[in-house]
Amino acid sequence: MAIFAAVVLYAAFLLRLLLFSRAPGSESSINLIPFASIAEYVSSHSSGTGRVAFANVVGNILIFVPLGVYVSWFRPRASAWLTMLTVASVSVAVEIIQGAFAVGASDIDDVILNCVGGIIGILTFRLLSATLRKQSLVRTAIAVLSVLSLPVWCYFLFIVRLHM
Repeated sequence: MAIFAAVVLYAAFLLRLLLFSRAPGSESSINLIPFASIAEYVSSHSSGTGRVAFANVVGNILIFVPLGVYVSWFRPRASAWLTMLTVASVSVAVEIIQGAFAVGASDIDDVILNCVGGIIGILTFRLLSATLRKQSLVRTAIAVLSVLSLPVWCYFLFIVRLHM
């Protein structure tokens, strides 16, 4: 039950962060050139860019790590490629919705970074599975991690005002 509660809060957090943290029509940009945004961050010498770049790059990776874990947990027999396709599909869908409703920058770099996060999540699940070997122990470990993450998701979902 803890895992499902964490998944629901995580999904609500993702929706709020990625689709409902900006007013519709507030931002409309599309980047289809891989690594263009990341290269811009690296080459920029502006004083505030470093913090924004770090938050964007690391944030895009970290927010999709749980998705890789949860999709792997829900479909433990699925190949890593199929699981990765699911994570990538979610990321692409988010970027399309952001572009269509102008509620964020649609950026191929976000998809790439989200996929890196998904891969980390998949590898984390696989490492847990290989280390613990019993599915019941893996489920318990994910439940414990989910319970530990619940306050974080609640904090970001209900307390922090996400203005981007």
